[in-house]
Amino acid sequence: MATYDEVVETIKSETLPTPEEREILKQAVEKLKSISQEATNTLPFETRVLHLGSTSRNTWLREDIDIDIFIQFPLSVSKKDLEKYGLEVGHEILENGHEEYADHPYVKGKFEEFDVDIVPCYSINSSKDIVSAVDRTPLHGIYLSSHITEELTDEIRVFKKFLKNCGIYGSDLKTQGVSGYLAELLIIMFGGFKQTIEEVSQWGPSVRLDMENHSSYNFESPLTLIDPIDPTRNVAAALSTENFSRLQHCSRDFLSDPRVDFFNYSSAESITPDELKSHIKIRGTSLLSIIFTTPSIVDDELYPQLQKSLSGISDLLRRQGFQIIRKHAFSRSDTLLFFELASLSIPSIELHEGPPLSSKEHASIFFNKYISENVYGPFIIDDHYAVERPREFNNAVSLLKSEKIFTARMGPDIEQSLKTQYSVISGDEILTLTTQFGLDLKNYFNPFV
Repeated sequence: MATYDEVVETIKSETLPTPEEREILKQAVEKLKSISQEATNTLPFETRVLHLGSTSRNTWLREDIDIDIFIQFPLSVSKKDLEKYGLEVGHEILENGHEEYADHPYVKGKFEEFDVDIVPCYSINSSKDIVSAVDRTPLHGIYLSSHITEELTDEIRVFKKFLKNCGIYGSDLKTQGVSGYLAELLIIMFGGFKQTIEEVSQWGPSVRLDMENHSSYNFESPLTLIDPIDPTRNVAAALSTENFSRLQHCSRDFLSDPRVDFFNYSSAESITPDELKSHIKIRGTSLLSIIFTTPSIVDDELYPQLQKSLSGISDLLRRQGFQIIRKHAFSRSDTLLFFELASLSIPSIELHEGPPLSSKEHASIFFNKYISENVYGPFIIDDHYAVERPREFNNAVSLLKSEKIFTARMGPDIEQSLKTQYSVISGDEILTLTTQFGLDLKNYFNPFV
């Protein structure tokens, strides 16, 4: 069995970029900066081109290489002009780029073999001058570069690899995890990878960190780390409670059993139809899925809509009397809203309780309404009237195939996609989902294997 130090040294060697990779990246950055400078020379004001992000600080992972080019505009430029000129310059630099949106639009695309972001921002000297969130990034770069030593770069890479394995690396709305900036700050604060996960393993339900001791702000978040360059901001705001707990679990797991395999989780094999069938048999539950074409929107728009839709349809199922064991949303070229139910079918009648008899007027209305209806009752349970009436739906598949599904709360793009076309899958047909969603379903039934 390998020791902790042996495991970490192995991971350091696997994540350390080779001299050749460094040189290829260096040349690409120099070309991009030169092209960017030429593209901005024609603007009616002076700008500054900056290379930022992990590739500027030597904290990038070999398999995760992004180049972030920021173009700083003077504060005298209106936000409308910043967006206009920023996009024009971005498309000139990345001819095949496409537009995405943060606080304002920017251009994303490929340059040689690298993913590149061309981001316009304002040139500021203090967080007090921030116009949009991306204006902080150059200040973050200055802070990090002044605190990250050569020794810490290796520690940061191991921590980022650790977070990727745990499935919580990224502050986007899909992941709701640990951003690269937060990861680097934690390593700076605690002094290394081992020190960081040891601290995490001891955390309670709510943690507040303030590296510069300069903020009295309180945030309702499982983890608060006050931004060292902006005391009004929580760097860990995106980290969900579930992923905060997952970070604790993974830290304790790895410290108790250091192993190289821990860092190779992404290579897990998809679940097979036979394995899925076995899970269904053992659990005695019923699987039900809605599958539809994934809307063409960015992830930060898609995933909040998915969660809203998953929750809304779950509420619909519960209101109709179906018991949900667990649920999840998986999205690739198609999207799967996945429900595990106690049963697809429930009794054809439901108990409907009325007001207490002590409420004479309302009790009489209830009694007179149902005395002539096609129901069982009315009868008395304790101090109130009740009836057993026919359910609108006693089968979950029929419910979700009906127009009733559109009474559920859903994201607008998800609802539109369902109105275009969707399928409800249950029974043995569920086994066909392993082709496209095999790894997702593997993680659903075996989240830590």
